[in-house]
Amino acid sequence: MSYIPLHHKYRPQRFQDLVGQRAIAQTLSNAIRRGRIAPAYLFCGPRGTGKTSSARILAKSLNCVHGPTPDPCQVCQHCVAITQGTALDVIEIDAASHTGVDNIRELIERAQFAPVSCRYKVYVLDEVHMLTSAAFNALLKTLEEPPPQVVFVLATTDPQRVLPTVISRCQRFDYQRITLPDLVSHLQLIARQEGIPITGQALQVIAQLAQGGLRDAESLLDQLSLLEGPIDVEQVWKLVGAIPEQDLLQLFTALAAGDAAGLLQHLRSLLDHGKEPQSVLQQVAGFCRDLVLAKTAPQRRDLVTLTEPTWLALVEQAHRWPLPTLLNMQQHLRQAESLIRHSHQPRLWLEITLLELLARDPQIPPASSGAGTLPIPAAPAQPTPEPVVPRQVSLSSQWEEFLACLGPLAKARFHLGTIVAEGAGKVTIAFPTPGFADKARQSLKEAQSVAKKMLGLGVQFELVSQTPAPTPPAPVPVPVPQPRQTGDDTVEVAAAQVAEFFGGAVLDIDDPEELPF
Repeated sequence: MSYIPLHHKYRPQRFQDLVGQRAIAQTLSNAIRRGRIAPAYLFCGPRGTGKTSSARILAKSLNCVHGPTPDPCQVCQHCVAITQGTALDVIEIDAASHTGVDNIRELIERAQFAPVSCRYKVYVLDEVHMLTSAAFNALLKTLEEPPPQVVFVLATTDPQRVLPTVISRCQRFDYQRITLPDLVSHLQLIARQEGIPITGQALQVIAQLAQGGLRDAESLLDQLSLLEGPIDVEQVWKLVGAIPEQDLLQLFTALAAGDAAGLLQHLRSLLDHGKEPQSVLQQVAGFCRDLVLAKTAPQRRDLVTLTEPTWLALVEQAHRWPLPTLLNMQQHLRQAESLIRHSHQPRLWLEITLLELLARDPQIPPASSGAGTLPIPAAPAQPTPEPVVPRQVSLSSQWEEFLACLGPLAKARFHLGTIVAEGAGKVTIAFPTPGFADKARQSLKEAQSVAKKMLGLGVQFELVSQTPAPTPPAPVPVPVPQPRQTGDDTVEVAAAQVAEFFGGAVLDIDDPEELPF
């Protein structure tokens, strides 16, 4: 017998088996019990929350030999065929691969025929938002007035892309992400029935990683069941490729203590174990977000994917960090993400990025003498920084790497520039036209931020144009009035003035053959 995955084996078979969707289960059960069957239903919600399972349960409830009933028997020929997916009158269609109007027209034509053996013919269109507008329009009339004994169930994870005219013809049910207690309880039931040796904290982490999706949680538990027990939290983190909580906590402990050597040692250990620099940065940013929550909402552990001991340690450490410092750290990590993604040396820049966080010192409160509290050692006094002396900037030797670290828009604007001068914290970049220089100024802050990370100090950009200023036209010479003359002298003077005006000369030639032209 072939292996049945857990998310298939434990698929809900009755409305009361739906996890975390009590209101929807009760509404559909009452509708069937009272015989108020709608021609079309729209099930919306995130993946793995029970939309397709509800459609199958609805089909069984309508077609069970003891029905219609909200509690199908699960043993009659119709219930068994629907559960196995072999019922001729329950048609499941993947709308993502049948998007065209021709597919919908064929469906409408087949819907005109009576059911083969069941009481109702049920059409289940999964991911219905993938249909084209023409396909939706072809379906409208049939949804509003379907043939007798035909029910449509539309399921989607993106209801915003479904035409409003389609939504108005359906009874809409919005499926919510499954709460953490419901997920943990369901996973405990599966682990107990399957004999999976897994700790309660590991199940808690699985439920948190699933983010409200039952299918994702069951699939992860299915993978973990192949490991040797007992399965603990560390094995869960390793399987999903994430950094263990304790390693992230040690990183932030080193940051809080200003321990650069310890910070680099923990970071080097993570990278040597195969973690990608960009993934490390993202998870550090996520842990920093958890630290913000521990600072501002220490009672809301349900908002984070952390175990109880790690959360308590984080709440304790949060007292040492002022909120503006944590928010600045988040901003710094966000800006560094693009730099590390496009850099040829991501490992180096990850180290530099985290070392720069050491400058954001936490405020360590004085030790309390109350009972049950541990004194926190005072931070060592920081030496008075020496005045910063402007040093020579050399961005031209790293120009290509500088462009690679910019965002797409800033890169398109700056790649037309040429460095014409640099030094004393100032870089002058020339552009072909004033218009290109003006466009580059719109990305000036991003360029300065990237240059600061690359060179280790602030850089002042001066953006100029290579187009020379227009030369004013030469003044037209004004002929000097001459005293009136008579006879040949008057003609000669006038000719000389005309020749001077046009930049020529008067030729004294008697024979026309001697002309130079």
